[in-house]
Amino acid sequence: MTLEDLKMKVAQKLLQYASSLFGGLVMAFETSIDFFIPCLLAVVLDVISAYFLGRRVHKKHPEESDGKFKSEYKRRILYTMLIVWICIILANYVDVAVRHTTDGLAVRFAVAVFLFYEVWSCLENWSSENDQPIAKALQRVMVNKAERHLNVPLSDILMKDDKPKRGRKHRHPQGPPPMHRTELNEDNF
Repeated sequence: MTLEDLKMKVAQKLLQYASSLFGGLVMAFETSIDFFIPCLLAVVLDVISAYFLGRRVHKKHPEESDGKFKSEYKRRILYTMLIVWICIILANYVDVAVRHTTDGLAVRFAVAVFLFYEVWSCLENWSSENDQPIAKALQRVMVNKAERHLNVPLSDILMKDDKPKRGRKHRHPQGPPPMHRTELNEDNF
């Protein structure tokens, strides 16, 4: 065996491994594209709802917010899309390799969880800094995302009447029961 033959064998093996890896990735992407498109559309709707939230915050607090879509969120959006795609591919792998079926139950579950997360996020964006009655009802159970669009914390801007009321802690009506001298001994310390 000559040096040329050895180089040829190594090159053929590397080409075989590279083409196998490329083929596997293409197959994984091809099977996940149908499930990825609804997730992509949900992220686009979330970005649009966040943009409109930024505009509403700018109208209410023009000195604290610029009301523009910031490019610093681009990395977070791309990271989210990459995670979703990987989850879809892994869920497909669970369906094929672990469950030995092709019904796509794990993939559908992963997509449903992500779509629920995105719809919840869109509703949070819509209800934040919105004065409509249904938005006020949603604000009782959802996070106010307006603070993300401001340069200062929301609690610094709100007036005393606007601040959310905190529930009272349950207290004993007369305070804690007093300790008697007999209870104060070395065993208690």
